[in-house]
Amino acid sequence: MKLLVVMKRFGSNKDMVLDNFGRQIRLFEPLAKKHKIDFFCPDYTKRESKEIIRNNIKYVIRPASLLSYINLFKSLSSIVKQEKYDVIVATTDPIIGILCYKISKKYNIPLIYDLQDNFESYDSYKMPFVRKLDRKVLKEADVVLAVSKTLKGHILKIRKKPIYVINNGIEADLVKPINKNIARKKLSLPLKSKIIVFIGHLEKLKGGLLLLNAFKIVREKIPNCYLLISGKVEQGMNIKQKNIIFRDFPKREEVVLGINSADAAILPNPVNNFTKYCFPYKLVEYMACGVPIVATGIGDVSLVLKKYPGSLCMPNDAKDLAEKIIMQLGKGRKVNYGEEVWSRNWSALAGKMDKILAKEKSV
Repeated sequence: MKLLVVMKRFGSNKDMVLDNFGRQIRLFEPLAKKHKIDFFCPDYTKRESKEIIRNNIKYVIRPASLLSYINLFKSLSSIVKQEKYDVIVATTDPIIGILCYKISKKYNIPLIYDLQDNFESYDSYKMPFVRKLDRKVLKEADVVLAVSKTLKGHILKIRKKPIYVINNGIEADLVKPINKNIARKKLSLPLKSKIIVFIGHLEKLKGGLLLLNAFKIVREKIPNCYLLISGKVEQGMNIKQKNIIFRDFPKREEVVLGINSADAAILPNPVNNFTKYCFPYKLVEYMACGVPIVATGIGDVSLVLKKYPGSLCMPNDAKDLAEKIIMQLGKGRKVNYGEEVWSRNWSALAGKMDKILAKEKSV
């Protein structure tokens, strides 16, 4: 088959094309051995025009802005007309979903709509007509992929056609257990102290304040405990506090070392329209490293961790989060998350995607 994947160039605070990062690349890259796969990537940040070929996949980058959708439509339409794709995959933003829906109808090409999040929580959903048009795409796309079971349940309220769940996954050859002391020595972290880790965007939407408040309680009980943070920090998040260590890990290998250096890894999501339906990358990465996890009991995170005692706390409750962190720190050992990890490596998820393509070939 010949597939075109349409995604934003920048996402998750990264250049997903040049950094070779993200759900879409990891999911479709293994399929390039069997199918012809191109990416079309609107660039809202640098607004560059270029083409890159990597691992048998061509990435076509084109400039984009909120006011240039006519030009973007013409550019995408020209490529689709020339290449004669069998399937279009729309992802990363509802506006891209709407754009690809119009293209798929124009050229009578099946559309797969990949919901990496609940797009209702995105800023673009606030634009005029986007909600109405996106719901039309959700109803009429040939296939919808949902990142979580809870998101699938949410979409089922408005859609009767197929919905398949494909979680976010891990790079199994990279994200794996490493001896804690070796990781700490490589990162020059305290060797004898307890360390808890948070990787990702520290923001209010994802429980940044909840984590900082919980850590104050933990430090009162365990004075020699440290909080290691790596990622973008939202303005207003005060991380210049005693025993908080911030590290910028530009390399994925450093992120893996950071996770493995910890005695516990934290997912402090509060309840909101984003967190209820997401499937965080770091959940699987924490599990793949075998680090004990403490997470708020929301959405698929609670479904995955419910069998592991002490892993879940009440949402929006800094005291309960702190108590569960202290409990996990007291265990002092790695956790074997087993099938929860290996069923979510990208090769396995790409195989699931390939079966969906085969099943829906005649849509």
